[in-house]
Amino acid sequence: MRIVSGSALFSLSGALCVGMLALKGYAHEASHDMETGQIISSHVELLMRKSAGTMIEKCVEIPSLYRVSFNYTSAEVTLFSVHYHQGEEVLLAFDEDEQSSLSSHFNTQSDQTYCFTWVNEQEQRRDWVISLEYKAAPL
Repeated sequence: MRIVSGSALFSLSGALCVGMLALKGYAHEASHDMETGQIISSHVELLMRKSAGTMIEKCVEIPSLYRVSFNYTSAEVTLFSVHYHQGEEVLLAFDEDEQSSLSSHFNTQSDQTYCFTWVNEQEQRRDWVISLEYKAAPL
């Protein structure tokens, strides 16, 4: 896991933090008590805006010692990562990658809200949908 500052997370892709706040491009799971032993899974579709610097997130509460398998597809290449917050620090559970689709996994080390994050680094001709499937199961 890599530690980055909140501003570095946004600046790595050239995205502006202000752009994220103005465009409201994030989604969070309904809050629930983390119970060890339960499988957490979902399939979601997220709308990515065509403007350069747009960021969207899908955040999910996941207990420690879980394996999180995921895959996503996107019509355009985006900068992707999975992060969580620990105090003032932003930690990467899955390092940044630039692709239009990806299947991978990571293991959780603590009870956290993990955010699947995409950044559109270049102006596009139109908005598009990113499809994400994930499954978190105890190790």
